[in-house]
Amino acid sequence: MTEPKHGKVRLHLDVAVDDIEVGIAQVRTLASRFTGERHDYDEGVVVVMADPEGHEFCLVQYY
Repeated sequence: MTEPKHGKVRLHLDVAVDDIEVGIAQVRTLASRFTGERHDYDEGVVVVMADPEGHEFCLVQYY
């Protein structure tokens, strides 16, 4: 059994993907979830995902 998360994780990952929608679908098949946070910029888009334990990471698509 895993211990509950205590405090914020101090490591943050940004994963570059070619297509943000495909990237979201792929990581969701691995039990990650989309947090609902999305940032659209002129340079691309960033979405915040969370792994099964709640640790957040970002998928980034550059234009």
